[in-house]
Amino acid sequence: MPDIDKCRAEGLRIAIELYTGMPGEPDAARILKLAAEFSDWLIGRPHHLRLTPAPFTYQQPAYPGPAVPTQTGANGMSVTMSDTQEVSYAVEPEDSKGAQVADTLTWTESSAGATVTATPSADGLSCVFAAVAPGTSTITVTDGTLSGTDLITVVPGAVASLVLTPGTPTDEPAPAPAP
Repeated sequence: MPDIDKCRAEGLRIAIELYTGMPGEPDAARILKLAAEFSDWLIGRPHHLRLTPAPFTYQQPAYPGPAVPTQTGANGMSVTMSDTQEVSYAVEPEDSKGAQVADTLTWTESSAGATVTATPSADGLSCVFAAVAPGTSTITVTDGTLSGTDLITVVPGAVASLVLTPGTPTDEPAPAPAP
C-alpha cells in the first residue's frame, strides 16, 4: 500500500518545484491544487504487476507436428518451450488494493531477438513471445519503475524430418580363408 503522506509530500514538492522560477508570485491555491493532482496520481500508480504465462503453448505457423503444453516451473513461471512454439503472457497492473489501473506497459526480452521475439498486444496487457532458437531469455514488463520478470527457456524441437545420405560404394572385404 502506498504511503499516502509520502505521496502528498512528493506531490507538494513537485508542484513547488514546477512553480519555482516562474515570473510573478505563485498562487498558493494553484500550487495546492496541483500538489493534490500529483499526489492523487502517485497514489493511483500500480502497486504491483501480476505476470501470468498462458496455460498452453501455440505451435507457430508452418511448422509440422502437434503443439505441446507449456512447461512451467513449480511456482507457475519459468516457461520451457520448443523452438517451434510461442507463448502468451498477460499482466494485470493493480494498485495496492487490487484495483486495476490503466498505465502504459512496456514489454522487453533480454536476448535481442536471438532466442525469442516479443509482440505486445495493442492494449499492452499481453505479449506473445515466439521462439527463434534454443537458449534462454528474461522477459520483462515495466510500468515506470515497477517491473515483473520471468525466464523463457527454448529447447530444440522434435525431429521433423530424416535425411538419408548415401556413402560411396566400395568392394566387400574378401572372405576369410577356411582353416
